[in-house]
Amino acid sequence: MGLNIPLKGYAPDSEQTILGVLTNCNQLIPTVRGMKAAPQPLSFGQSVLAGTCQGAAVLEKLDRTTRFFAATPTKVYEASGTNWTDVSGTAYTPASDVRYRFAQFGDVSLVTNKADRMHASSASGTFTGIATAPKAAIVETCNNFVFAFDTNEATYGDSPNRWMCAALGGYTSWTPSIDTQAATGVLTGSAGKILAGKRFGDQIIAYKEKSMYLGVYVGSPITWDFRQIPGEVGALCNEVVVNVGTPEQPKHIFMGSDNFYSYDGSRPVPIGNNLREKVFDNELFRTYSYLSLSLHDRQRRNVYFYYCSSNSLMPDKCVVYNYKTGEWGRDDRSIEMVTDYIAAGTTYDNLGGVYSTYDSLTSLSYDAAFAAAGAAAPAIFNTSHLLQTLSGPPTTSTMTTGDVGDAQQEGCLSRVIPKFLTAPSSGTMTNYYRQNLGDSLTTDMATPMDASNRFDVLRSARWHRARFDFVGDHELALLNVDFAGAGSE
Repeated sequence: MGLNIPLKGYAPDSEQTILGVLTNCNQLIPTVRGMKAAPQPLSFGQSVLAGTCQGAAVLEKLDRTTRFFAATPTKVYEASGTNWTDVSGTAYTPASDVRYRFAQFGDVSLVTNKADRMHASSASGTFTGIATAPKAAIVETCNNFVFAFDTNEATYGDSPNRWMCAALGGYTSWTPSIDTQAATGVLTGSAGKILAGKRFGDQIIAYKEKSMYLGVYVGSPITWDFRQIPGEVGALCNEVVVNVGTPEQPKHIFMGSDNFYSYDGSRPVPIGNNLREKVFDNELFRTYSYLSLSLHDRQRRNVYFYYCSSNSLMPDKCVVYNYKTGEWGRDDRSIEMVTDYIAAGTTYDNLGGVYSTYDSLTSLSYDAAFAAAGAAAPAIFNTSHLLQTLSGPPTTSTMTTGDVGDAQQEGCLSRVIPKFLTAPSSGTMTNYYRQNLGDSLTTDMATPMDASNRFDVLRSARWHRARFDFVGDHELALLNVDFAGAGSE
């Protein structure tokens, strides 16, 4: 019989006989139509950063122009064309595992790292220290306030569970006052320090490892009221919380200590049950879980979650969530940092820094921009401190299905036809089989894809599994499997 099997995405924890689940994959990301070869990092001429990137951000000013910052262990740099300009204003002193965090308040850019006092750069130029501001691990802006979380300053000392906000409408006055509405408080309803602080519409959420607090503006004398959200759910760090909603309908997707979650204002909902055990029990290196990262690809509706799987400060594993379909993919690579990149546009004038040959060009007219100006593109800093956008042509990808068959009788697998929306340049299918689900898989032959995009095999067994290795760009919606003699389970 012929089975049409729609792909259900990467789901290594799922029952392996559920049709359509992928038990393994790499360089394969979910789309609204199926699964697609992941774009590769593309260098576009930006010079190499002077050291390991420990933080980066694109910040938008009131006139909609942007500033792009990247921080090394001791310096903050601003992108100026394809070069980096030192705008530090001082020598910073964070440890190698400490992140720089950035925020924008009107035309003022803010940076903090917990080791040094918060700094500001007004509209342009170098950063300068804010005299009354605390040292803080996190800075965020919300509802005309600047917030600091996990603070250290003269009055309260080192307070990992403390929040502070500057005076209403400003960023220079941090002394608590009913008159100015500068305020502070501690979140003591649950253990641990504040690991993330993210705007949520006109409210703000403070995350600990296993708890969340919703901050609501109430005015003087309290200014902001933080209430704990029911449940034992939190975030690993500030970089793993992504807002995929709108200012009117905010929605956070984030990486917790035991699962991935979605929060829309009601309650946190787990979204990673089909790979929770694989990621959190078998791969995540807990010692450096606070160095995990997330990257939002708005165009494809994907969120990339990067995390460390070994004793290294560089995340090296990545799972990818499509929040339109709820499906997952995988795109492992070692990186230093993630960021948005605002493209200036690529034309024939600056082509050589982006494409090495004419064969790699897209089919656009002579005057057209190959990368749309003003568009936010997901980007990474690789382990050589080089900024790259995730927009390059896909190279290779792999995926492995679950088990297709019947526990009662053998079936003969004779053909697999992928239903491509975009076909790869080539592909190979390796067939595996076994008689019982508890048995080890036996490797059968590797079959190249023929001119009709088919894989022809001939193998009788109760259970069959297939690994596909593709070369080149492709998008795949389902598999058509010719499987004779088996019933259904």
